[in-house]
Amino acid sequence: MMKWYDMRRFRDNWGRLLVALLLSLLAHLWLAGGLRFAMPEQEQADLIVVRLVNPPPIRHAPPSDKPPVVARQKPKSTAKPAPQPEPEPLAEAEPLAEAETSPASVSTQPAEPSPPPVAEPQEQETSRVEEPAAVAEQPFTPPEEEKLPPPPRHVEIDFQVMRKGGTAGVERQKYQVADDGSYVLQSEIEPKGMLALVLSDLVQKSEGMVTEHGLRPSSFLYQYGNKASMERRVSFDWQAGTVTMESGAKRRTAALQDGAQDMMSFMYQFMFVPPLQEMHLAVTNGKKLKIYEYYFEGEEMLDTRVGKLRTWHLGRRSGDGDEKTELWVAVDYYYLPVKISMTEKDGTLTDRIVTRLLAE
Repeated sequence: MMKWYDMRRFRDNWGRLLVALLLSLLAHLWLAGGLRFAMPEQEQADLIVVRLVNPPPIRHAPPSDKPPVVARQKPKSTAKPAPQPEPEPLAEAEPLAEAETSPASVSTQPAEPSPPPVAEPQEQETSRVEEPAAVAEQPFTPPEEEKLPPPPRHVEIDFQVMRKGGTAGVERQKYQVADDGSYVLQSEIEPKGMLALVLSDLVQKSEGMVTEHGLRPSSFLYQYGNKASMERRVSFDWQAGTVTMESGAKRRTAALQDGAQDMMSFMYQFMFVPPLQEMHLAVTNGKKLKIYEYYFEGEEMLDTRVGKLRTWHLGRRSGDGDEKTELWVAVDYYYLPVKISMTEKDGTLTDRIVTRLLAE
């Protein structure tokens, strides 16, 4: 019995024998010319010819020193454009025949540059500024007086007195009308600080009647301290038409004019007769009776402790070069005085500015 390794050797030898027989058969056939080997034939591809053609030269505009002219564009119209008819369809264009391009047909010389197109200059629009027509100067017209309810019967006004830029004292004014139509108007100025050592209290008092034309004073008192030489008294005799003024040892009588006032009553007379209605007023200070002319300086907003007040600024002149008086009256408070400025002959300025106002 054959073993397994003998069987394997037998198969190997048999395979070698078959391979040798096949190789021998192929060799005989090749020698006899009966067997040929050839690669499969491929179809011949078309010939592609590639030609290099020079590109056309790029034309550049010559440099110019002048800035480009930009044509003014017309403003766009806001009107709605009219409807346009629909365009007819275009016929199909025939294809252009391809032109044969050869290297010889392309010029290698650069072409002469052509000048850039220049827009035609347009007329520049200029806007003419119309000069305002000359206006003739008109005379100044003061504002019209505003109508107010009947004047109050009780008024209290406190002032801060300023002298040479510092606080000099306080002033209290009080106006009271009785049931019989008589009035009492009194002012007391009390110095403060160091001035209290050299200055005395100043009291002014006006008494009289309230009439349809306003205040008609009957007496006026000006008293500075306790000195009799500094005291002034005025008596108004409306029936006789005279006014008597006493200053110290001096006594003087003058004719009484209609509407005459004293140094206190003239400021409260504006409650009845607005300041711009009568600009001339006869006023006595206890020494003399003079006609004062008032002039309108303008309307001003005065900032005070009681708030901002709309005022009329009035000035007073007498024409003899004595002290100057300026007055600010509150338009919305019966033309009551809210600021008083006095400039003395030597230039000393004293201001009185309202700090409290009561009118009822």
